[in-house]
Amino acid sequence: MENNANESLIPYPPISVSESAPDYIGHRARMRQKLLGKGAQSLSDAELLELILMTAIPRKDVKPLAKKLMREFVSFAQIIHAEPDRLRQIKGVGESVICLLKIIEGACETLLRPAIKKETVLKEWNQIIDYCRFTLAHEKEEHLYLIYLDKQMRLITMDDFQKGSEDRVDIMPTSILKRALNLGASSLIMVHNHPSGSAKPSQEDLHCTAELNEFLMHAGISVFDHLIVAKQKIYSINQRKLVLGAI
Repeated sequence: MENNANESLIPYPPISVSESAPDYIGHRARMRQKLLGKGAQSLSDAELLELILMTAIPRKDVKPLAKKLMREFVSFAQIIHAEPDRLRQIKGVGESVICLLKIIEGACETLLRPAIKKETVLKEWNQIIDYCRFTLAHEKEEHLYLIYLDKQMRLITMDDFQKGSEDRVDIMPTSILKRALNLGASSLIMVHNHPSGSAKPSQEDLHCTAELNEFLMHAGISVFDHLIVAKQKIYSINQRKLVLGAI
């Protein structure tokens, strides 16, 4: 398409709102204009949540509900990670709202999830860190994730391998070995979360890492790293330091 230098750009007309329309209609129009004109980065957590609620609840002022949710869960991230049963306890939150929040959670996870590429895991390290933080930082129980790597340190796949309790998750060396062999993995990264909020590894964490590595080495498989995830913090046992945040 040719670009006519003499042709002036015509902006989209402003959204008109009838004087007889409810006040929240005008507010919705202004919010949408802000989103489209300045981008999502210009919105606060509360404003972003309000726009989502507008989609799920089209004929009602949703600002009070957005404020209620922010008071209850503190942040947008906590809201989209909240369990459906917990969300149902908030008056005004119906199935349409819950479904939309869970769609957004799933979409975010899909976008952050490292793809199977030709690059080594070290070149995708920041993406793996972001994915682990998004997936595990807000979980109320401990989970063990396993990331399987080939001989060139490239990602094969990753599993939500085991779910535990609030303060522990069991590691099953035989099951881990069987899965790694089936995938043809040469090494793996262990990832588990600390719902308590501290990313500092316990003595049990260190012991289990060393014990699993020794067990897998008999089959020619190694534990490349063990990442411990807390809210805004991730500790690398291999590097013996925080790779995100501060303890």
